[in-house]
Amino acid sequence: MVARGWGYYMAEGAIKPEIEDSLKSGSENTTSEKTTSLENNHQVESNVPHTPIIWTPGFIIIFTLTFVLGMSIASLLAQVWMHGYYSGLWVFQAYILCVCLGWITLLVITHSNWIRIGSTFGIIWALFMSIHIIIYSVNTDLSLLVHDPINAAACIALLGSYICLSIDNTPIHRLDAWLFRLAPLIVCIAVILIYFLNPANERSLITLENVIATTALILSLFVLWIRPSLWRSQPGPTFLFGCVPLILLILALSAKQFNPSNYFLAKILGGPIPSLLTNESNFFFSQVALLLLFLGIMRVIQFERVSSVKA
Repeated sequence: MVARGWGYYMAEGAIKPEIEDSLKSGSENTTSEKTTSLENNHQVESNVPHTPIIWTPGFIIIFTLTFVLGMSIASLLAQVWMHGYYSGLWVFQAYILCVCLGWITLLVITHSNWIRIGSTFGIIWALFMSIHIIIYSVNTDLSLLVHDPINAAACIALLGSYICLSIDNTPIHRLDAWLFRLAPLIVCIAVILIYFLNPANERSLITLENVIATTALILSLFVLWIRPSLWRSQPGPTFLFGCVPLILLILALSAKQFNPSNYFLAKILGGPIPSLLTNESNFFFSQVALLLLFLGIMRVIQFERVSSVKA
């Protein structure tokens, strides 16, 4: 019995260290699993893309002040212009200069090739507008000859800028793909049809340039506003940029009897036109269109700035 008990206790004593070793190894494995799990969770969290906060309090204040002050100044300038105190020549040159500086700033700070190309088209648009204003200030008769091709070129440059900006950071869905495939064909057919539907005595190079400018502005609006992916990914720039061609088209249609070939400069660079009933609205809403374009550029600049800080 003693020997048997001694052997029993010997066996029990030999088993205890094995049990303790297995318990220690089990606890170590549990600890290592927890550590690995925490590391994996941390790695997953670090890999999750964080959406940059665009509408920060500071940007909201700057954006709101720019909008409110811009609308107030536009209304004041329109009222003073109606009394004939100055021409609209350098007022709109100042607007275009601000927009051009916005495009240049966006070109410098962006890391996206699409935005770089879009900013380049925007700068080209500003150059065409400035050329028209400068020619108008030097020789009014010459400006009447060149404003049709310059206007068509400016509308095409604006369309190019919108296309590039709408592609950046936006998923291309089936509707978008079909739009970009069919748009060139539709534009060509529309330009040809509108041109040949005019009476034979009204068909000229000026008519063709007017049709091209009108079609470019309509397509600029469609490229932004009929694409649901843009409204989901970047609703702010989509609304602000889309308002610009919409306002210019409405101004052209509201005063079709004057000269629709130039959407706002021909009606506002000089003084008020006595035969035109929409002088004040033309001057005011032309400023609003450029102000909204500048606000849209501000919004894109803010996105690029926040994105670069997050990166």
